[in-house]
Amino acid sequence: MRKTTIMHMMCTLFIGLSIHTLQAQQTIPAKMLTIQGRAFPSAPNFHRLDTAKYNDLPPTVKKLYTHPTGLFTSFKSNTSKLAITWETIDAELGNNSTPIMSRGFDVYVKENDDWRFAGVARPDLHNAKSTYTLIDHMATSEKEFLLYFPLYKELLDFNLMIDDKASFEATTQFFDKKIIVYGSSIVHGASASRPGLAYPAKLSRKLKANVVNLGVSGNARMELSVADMLNTIENPDLIIMDCVPNSSPQQVAERTFEFVKRLRERHPHVPILLIESITRQIGNYNLQWKQRLADQNINFRKEYERLLAAGYKNLYYLPTDHLIGDDYEGTVDGTHPTDVGFERMVQIIQPKIEAIWNAKGGAH
Repeated sequence: MRKTTIMHMMCTLFIGLSIHTLQAQQTIPAKMLTIQGRAFPSAPNFHRLDTAKYNDLPPTVKKLYTHPTGLFTSFKSNTSKLAITWETIDAELGNNSTPIMSRGFDVYVKENDDWRFAGVARPDLHNAKSTYTLIDHMATSEKEFLLYFPLYKELLDFNLMIDDKASFEATTQFFDKKIIVYGSSIVHGASASRPGLAYPAKLSRKLKANVVNLGVSGNARMELSVADMLNTIENPDLIIMDCVPNSSPQQVAERTFEFVKRLRERHPHVPILLIESITRQIGNYNLQWKQRLADQNINFRKEYERLLAAGYKNLYYLPTDHLIGDDYEGTVDGTHPTDVGFERMVQIIQPKIEAIWNAKGGAH
């Protein structure tokens, strides 16, 4: 009898502690936060654009724009613990990416007007619904958090969980410049280890600019319907075309001129930066890939020069040289950059952007 009584008391205590733990937090639904980092504030859910408004976009491109790639939210709180529950459309994962990058989150904290990495949310590998503590045991001073969304999976919903008595204030980041990056899986974020390390996100933090990620993995082929969509974006300060990797050499030759021409119909003076394909290390010994890359970039350069000859201004060009380094260690699979590869790209692309903004026009 005594043993039964003790067990009963222990169970009661455990249940009480569990209830107390559940009660000792508050839930912040996503609707209380401001979704940032996208070109179209009216986009539904966590999509990058309202695909229903762009009927002419290729179906796969439309699907990829339901991914919350590059989106983020920010808020202030004095919580000691930050956790998150979320659901993605499914639990599938790519074979050259981390689960955190594809379906998870990472969070930064503002320190002296810069952002410092603080933690990640690791997704459940078998279920579309996940729960994870990004960081705990923090000091209870007020901090501002920056939370990046998954790069490669449609996000259905999420809730933040903070201390029961903690303060909470949704914040909005304000930027002087807006950059639109259209491109391939490399722009999309493959194969960063986590969302905040994709090169558009890194550029955003380093430049303190709103860098809108419009990467479409495997599908950046310069269709004019995409140019028309880009033309509906208001007041960009720079448009980056990093789309060569997905376009065949023939498509590069046939579409680059017309794509830029179409962009100029709506954005006649906005600087446009054309970036060659990175040197794919898969071509170190695969001669077919090596030739394809050479032809892609040769044709891209020819079209750039043809645009200049036709009188187009404010066009800039970045060759593949050194973009992911010269030691053959910058990619996961011979194509998609590692975090090291992305950092090397940023070290070259960032100064180019700063030079463009300091220039008075022309071509470089």
